[in-house]
Amino acid sequence: MKIKVKYRGKEQVLDINKEKITALDILKSLNLSSEHAFVAVNGELVSEDYIIKENDNIKVINAISGGKQ
Repeated sequence: MKIKVKYRGKEQVLDINKEKITALDILKSLNLSSEHAFVAVNGELVSEDYIIKENDNIKVINAISGGKQ
């Protein structure tokens, strides 16, 4: 299944060879960890096991950390 994903301001098409694609599959395809990035579907953050539908609007967001300790 090919799906469009917006990541770091750029749209890219991922070709994932699975019938059901989860949010975690998208992160893995981008070599990202669920500890450092999130998937938003149609404007809402979803869990790792959320099953992506063909026409979903998908955006991957990096978690930001830092600051003084």
